[in-house]
Amino acid sequence: MIAFIVVLVVALFSSMLETINPLLGYVDEAIVLVFIVATFVKLLFLEKREVKMLDGWLIAGLILCSAFCIIAFIPNAMVGPYNTFWMQLYTFFGMIKFLLLFYCGRILIRDISLVRSILWVKKIAWIFTWCCLAAYAINLVVPLMQPFDTRFGIVTFSYGFGHPAPFSMVVILFTVMMVFFAFLQKTRMPYVYMLLNLFLVVTAGRSTAVGVYICFFLLLLILPHIRRLPVILFLVLGVFLVWFSWERIVNQFGSENTEARGVLLRTSVLIAKEHSPFGAGLGMFGSHASRLNYSPLYNEYHLSHVWGLSEFNPTFITDSYWAMIIGETGFLGAFLLVCLFLVTLCAIIRSTSGDFKIKLLVVFPFVYALFTSPVDTLLASGSVVSVMLVVIYMMSLAGEVTKSNDMRNSGGIDNV
Repeated sequence: MIAFIVVLVVALFSSMLETINPLLGYVDEAIVLVFIVATFVKLLFLEKREVKMLDGWLIAGLILCSAFCIIAFIPNAMVGPYNTFWMQLYTFFGMIKFLLLFYCGRILIRDISLVRSILWVKKIAWIFTWCCLAAYAINLVVPLMQPFDTRFGIVTFSYGFGHPAPFSMVVILFTVMMVFFAFLQKTRMPYVYMLLNLFLVVTAGRSTAVGVYICFFLLLLILPHIRRLPVILFLVLGVFLVWFSWERIVNQFGSENTEARGVLLRTSVLIAKEHSPFGAGLGMFGSHASRLNYSPLYNEYHLSHVWGLSEFNPTFITDSYWAMIIGETGFLGAFLLVCLFLVTLCAIIRSTSGDFKIKLLVVFPFVYALFTSPVDTLLASGSVVSVMLVVIYMMSLAGEVTKSNDMRNSGGIDNV
């Protein structure tokens, strides 16, 4: 239990750790590798009975992942690789690490009790929020934090994280976990905590995160009082979110956008068309590998003059997750990856014990990551590891509490 919570906290604050030492930016990848090795050991050497965890969802994921792997590596095999094989493999690993972490995590933490960790996570969540609020208050008097941008008419900050996007994600993840604990333990909703965190998200200046947070808050106002969630409610919240983020969407996808992310997205579509149906190949566009070994595509498509995309200043090359997917694996690869996301989404819902409210809260972080991926850096920054760890954590708690309640109701254990 302690080891998992430590790993979860490290993953949540990995972006902050990266600002301390760039090498710590690889902690997300290290966590996934540790999960893979630990799961392999558990399956083969410790508990062979765990083979039954190879369910239909895992099989479907493996089939889609195998097809995606073939599609991704075909361009490099046909045309000849521009990047090294290890850089190609590293890029592919980054694309599917959410899948590896999710299915390995399901197996690895099975039969591990995490209920006692709830109190510790609550304390960490409150300490995090109060520290951020204190930092903002002190900064009003003595400037300590470097301003990131001006949004909503106020100066915004990243609070020590590398970018406001991962900071907003951590705030939302802590909020979702606190609400999940309230539903799981049947206690009062943490509305005060939610309002404090809403203020933090606003001061980070991420319009999409603010819109999602407001939708989440509005949903929780009625969620405790209904037995099923009407479809019309999703439509209303979706329309509100699109309206709230419309300016951001237009800026990202509009042809007049000359910023790195918008240019990357539009260019990736051109690359996918000209290299149909497989794309330009791994390590060629929008990936960390294409930044380390500067890809000739940036010169070919006249991107080397864009701020943040030049060979001498490639800071924003990895700013768009879907630009990397579309440009490197083509439309076919992007379609297969969307299918992988959908299979994982269904697997989370079907594998979570409890009523629809619990299922909704467990799947919410993953939905948030997918929804914001076209217009934000969440998936591109590797923060999907934090998202999947939180999902696995809540899934495990839901199953553990449901099993305990079933045993109590059947007289298997005494009431406590």
